[in-house]
Amino acid sequence: MPQDIALDIPFPTKTNPRVDAVADRNERWLISAGLLSSQQNIERYRSWNIALLAAGFLPDVSERELTFGLAVQSFFFFFDDLFDGALGHNPAATYEICHEMAALARQGSAQPVVTPSFPLARLWSNLWARAQQGMSAAWRGRTVRHWEEYFLTYVSEAVNRKSGTALGMDSYMKLRRDGIGSQVVLDISERCGHFEAPPEIHQSMCMLEARDITAEVVTLTNDLHSLEKDQANGDPNNAVLLLGREHSCSQDEAVARLQQMVRRRTRRFQQLVGEIDRLCDAFGLSTEQRENTHRFLDANRACMRGNYHWSNISARYSDVGVLHVIRSPRIEDVIAQTVD
Repeated sequence: MPQDIALDIPFPTKTNPRVDAVADRNERWLISAGLLSSQQNIERYRSWNIALLAAGFLPDVSERELTFGLAVQSFFFFFDDLFDGALGHNPAATYEICHEMAALARQGSAQPVVTPSFPLARLWSNLWARAQQGMSAAWRGRTVRHWEEYFLTYVSEAVNRKSGTALGMDSYMKLRRDGIGSQVVLDISERCGHFEAPPEIHQSMCMLEARDITAEVVTLTNDLHSLEKDQANGDPNNAVLLLGREHSCSQDEAVARLQQMVRRRTRRFQQLVGEIDRLCDAFGLSTEQRENTHRFLDANRACMRGNYHWSNISARYSDVGVLHVIRSPRIEDVIAQTVD
């Protein structure tokens, strides 16, 4: 799919100026952790330009926090690639991995009862321990739930692949709201920005809907740009393909429908901002609490726009990226092992 198809995401593109410094540090960290073990895979990872994605999600944070945010972002890509290929068609094996990850997220820091059994799980456990430092119990509760939902979505996807279940768009979008990872990205934006929107705002229907819109816009953007990659992986559950089947229309017509879906969602997001402002008045929030609420809305805008900007540039979805997938669906097969 060409990477120049316009989507109506009317928010400014912002990029953290510290992106180059953290990209080099991130690559060295992944090599030292054993997640990049060959020059070919280093070049493949470099071509994805994940540092640009993190810099778009976190345009205003310090170099230290951007380094951490990029580390979390890297995890998403390595974990997602685990389920490309045979593992993603094996629900039992997928459940074993994802149930372990969900259990690691749920357990407290005191007397842990679950021990990470494979390298990527150990890396994530370290990141998760660092993420919680200085954050409230309310933030931790939300983020635990979002991590758990993210991990377990892979089980549902494996079941669907194994059974040959053809999802409708409504079911697909519900599944991807949890599985695209943007809910956790928004949580990490609070952590890296050293702020939290008030719990009553987070629990409001307005903010919950705003978060869902962000997840859906990211999903639709991702599916548009990853169409060839998904086809190379033999994955039929892509929004462009689903829209084409559901409406018996051509690929171009499906893309036009996807563009309309994005437009409706970003316009609704802008309407919700006014409703959230009225909630701030109703709750009698302080100046700081209002500022934090608007910072969180900015994080949603940055997530939608930053993902779109990155998707237009990243070689992960280019012809080069598709060739990499054809050669090997996973960037590093070794990390799929559940034991050393």
